[in-house]
Amino acid sequence: MTSETNPKDINLSGTAQDQSKLIQIAKIEAKNVIVSEELLNRLETPSLGILRGGDARKSLAYWQGRKEEITQIKQLFNDKNVAMIGIKGVGGIGKSTLASKIFKEEIPLDPSLGDDEDLFPKRFWWEAGNLGGFSGLARQLLTEFGYPVPEKEIDLQEALIRQLQRHRHLIIIDNLESLLGEDGSWNNEFYQQFFTAWIEKGDTSKIIVTTREKPKPMGFNRWIELKGLKPPEGAQLLAESQITGDLENFSRRVDGHPLLLRLVADLILAEFPQNPSLERLADLGLGNLSQLLSDPQVMGSHRQETVGIALVLDASFQRLSQRQQELFTKTSIYRREFDSPAAKAVMDNYPEIALSEITADLRELQRRSLLEEKEENRQRIFSFQPLVWEYAQYKAGDQRELHQKAIIYYLSTIKTKPWQTLKDVTEYLEIFYHWSQLKVYDSAFDILHAIDDFLTRRGYYQTLADYYLELVTVYQQQEEQTNRKYTASLTSLGNAYYFLGEYQKAIEFYQQSLAIFQRIGDRGGEAYSYNNLGNVYNSLGEYQKAIEFHQQSLAIKREIGDRGGEGKSYGNLGNVYYSLGEYQKAIEFHQQSLAITREIGDRGGEGTSYMGLGNVYDSLGEYQKAIEFYQQSLAIKREIGDRRGEASSYMGLGNVYNSLGEYQKAIEFYQQSLAIKREIGDRRGEASSYMGLGNVYDSLGEYQKAIEFYQQSLAITREIGDRGSEAKSYGNLGNVYYSLGEYQKAIEFHQQSLAILREIGDRGGEANSYMGLGIVYYSLGEYQKAIEFHQQSLAIEREIGDRGGEGKSYNNLGNVYYSLGEYQKAIEFHQQSLAIKREIGDRGGEASSYNNLGTVYSSLGEYQKAIEFHQQSLAITREIGDRGGEAKSWFNLGLTYYKLKRIAEAKEAYLQSRELYQALGLAADVQDCDQAIRQLETRKYPLIVAFFLGVIKFPLVLIGVIIVALWRLLKRWLRKA
Repeated sequence: MTSETNPKDINLSGTAQDQSKLIQIAKIEAKNVIVSEELLNRLETPSLGILRGGDARKSLAYWQGRKEEITQIKQLFNDKNVAMIGIKGVGGIGKSTLASKIFKEEIPLDPSLGDDEDLFPKRFWWEAGNLGGFSGLARQLLTEFGYPVPEKEIDLQEALIRQLQRHRHLIIIDNLESLLGEDGSWNNEFYQQFFTAWIEKGDTSKIIVTTREKPKPMGFNRWIELKGLKPPEGAQLLAESQITGDLENFSRRVDGHPLLLRLVADLILAEFPQNPSLERLADLGLGNLSQLLSDPQVMGSHRQETVGIALVLDASFQRLSQRQQELFTKTSIYRREFDSPAAKAVMDNYPEIALSEITADLRELQRRSLLEEKEENRQRIFSFQPLVWEYAQYKAGDQRELHQKAIIYYLSTIKTKPWQTLKDVTEYLEIFYHWSQLKVYDSAFDILHAIDDFLTRRGYYQTLADYYLELVTVYQQQEEQTNRKYTASLTSLGNAYYFLGEYQKAIEFYQQSLAIFQRIGDRGGEAYSYNNLGNVYNSLGEYQKAIEFHQQSLAIKREIGDRGGEGKSYGNLGNVYYSLGEYQKAIEFHQQSLAITREIGDRGGEGTSYMGLGNVYDSLGEYQKAIEFYQQSLAIKREIGDRRGEASSYMGLGNVYNSLGEYQKAIEFYQQSLAIKREIGDRRGEASSYMGLGNVYDSLGEYQKAIEFYQQSLAITREIGDRGSEAKSYGNLGNVYYSLGEYQKAIEFHQQSLAILREIGDRGGEANSYMGLGIVYYSLGEYQKAIEFHQQSLAIEREIGDRGGEGKSYNNLGNVYYSLGEYQKAIEFHQQSLAIKREIGDRGGEASSYNNLGTVYSSLGEYQKAIEFHQQSLAITREIGDRGGEAKSWFNLGLTYYKLKRIAEAKEAYLQSRELYQALGLAADVQDCDQAIRQLETRKYPLIVAFFLGVIKFPLVLIGVIIVALWRLLKRWLRKA
């Protein structure tokens, strides 16, 4: 290198374009050091940009020392009070390498007993900055170990924690700082929730995190503050790289910083392979490096290892060829791992360069520890150590042109549909990142919008929320309030939170969107926002609010002449009135929607209207009508290729045939629905199909199968963060354990359901949970508790106007008072239930009320009235095709006839009931019928015996009478004689 005149000063304020240098004069002379203050700050700030994928464990080729730290960590493994261990240290200090050493080392379960079984037979490594966030961690871990797979955020933590508690795992989460803001606050609430829960509940497994900064607030059980290697350990690291000289003294001077030692060793080896001595640092301009690092003028407010790394990186960079320098700086545009084709894509100054040459240069950078390398699927993959990446980014200067090149490269490598996992759309997310770095947010929105439907169908709601929140934040900062892509981002963010079950957040963003549409006078957008708000409040069970919003949406759509939108608003109002149990109103709105969709030729909307009508008629117990509407919906959805709509139609048909007691048909339709939902990646729909299958097997009395399906549904709802459906799954599990007679389990599941529904503000669902708890306590004989829960359910149903639910609560209260022997109260409640069911047109519910009234009058001894009510129930169940209800009505008639000693009629009724239950495949109910018939035979037997005894007794009595008469005549004759 050419010598220069050296002033006795040290410049720490150079720019990225300055040539950083250290000029050695004699041994320890005056020196001129130009090191950018900006660079030093970057090296000392945890990197949020770089991401690592796959297995990012460190090579142990340079491993030295750390015996004390390893011993300390192993001791903590045996401490039951420690669930999580944090390893904190500056960049390059060896946190990830220490974690890798622990990860790869076998740890005996109990060395004191000579037990060589591994303490952690299941081990998992995760890079905190990986795409997919916490959901990606959970999905990959659960898949890798063959556990049921929830894949997404929110309560995914529960599924993960359950497995971590059951089995011994060692989990490493590397580079936690990528999840933190500048002040140590969390950027990802789901990781925060998981860590908080694990610290509280952690057992059996251990989690180690590595980080440059501690999160705030976070009560990790233990922190290990990692320092540099001890002088002998640092000396050994250099010696194993064939470096000679005063190694221990040099290691002491650089504070044993592993990355700095490795960079120095690799630099000397690369430049002087024949004589790799520390003395050769002088030839590299670094002869007095160790002295510089103790000079307060050089260090200033910076750590000595930061200054040292900057100087050594600078020296190493200077020794690269021009092409290698360009390759080093330009590939830093990638925040993820990259291969040779990706590297070539940014090397526009070398258009003719071969991939083999690019690979050779990349491997040379790796040899100098400027890159890290691994082999994956027979392909060399390269990545940056975070500190080195910061340096390369700094040296690259203005990267706008490079971001453009990265976008072009990723556009050329995007995968075509169909996509299955988040990895399939990685290129889209990387393009989003590069557009965001260029501050071209409209283009970032466009690329995200291109995969929005896929991410929604696959249940990647939190990923959508993260990216749209980023857009919303920058649009707000730029005050682009009239930008349509800003309002679209607000709406999409609201949609993501809606699907996550975070309804209050959804409302917040929908209202922001609404306010902008109102301000700029966009009536169509305003109507769209009202529609979204109506859907949220419907999900919350706040039906009156939902109606108000949908009516506002409807009014605007009429005003602006949007016939298609008008039809959708009618359909949405139909859905709300359906939820309220006001079925006639629901039918009217769906028919209005149907008329418009037919008028404008909207085949998809027409199919949706048929679907809505099918739902209502199913709930009314008019099953044949429901089937007709579902089949019409199915035909249209098939015709237009709407696979999701087709699956929904199969689902509706499954529901009807389940209600009809035709369980095999129901199963077939649910399975057809499930197959399509899997095919199109509709995770939420898949959960619904599992729920439907669970319902059928519950009806069949195959409770273990029902539990399996409900658990599959639960796993998916947790995975996609659908809190409302998760609560339904818990409720269904509560119902099936109730059927099994496991009442405590049933209570636990209903309480879990209730807790979620309260949390998300779903009043209708809350009422259902109270109802479920009331039914369980009724079966336990705790009648006062049962009454309290049913009254709580009733109060909510009245509050939200749920007439159907209100009718059910009156019915349940009638059952409790019947069991208490308070028959008049029972009759009053059942009559109130009957009145509502007639009012809303619920034929199935009406039949149920007649049955219950018949049972009460039978207990009062008013058998004729009981028969009349049971016959009314029977007539309705036959009319609507409810074979299960018909069987129940016949059985109740049999009981009443039995009490009246009308044995022949009782037997006929039981046989009718038995035949229906047999056809439905309900073995337990068939057994009940058989038992009742045997009881009739037992009752007939004493009468027959009495008859035969009478037949035998009569002649004997007659003979006795004759003998007595003859005896009297004989006595009289003897007296006369």
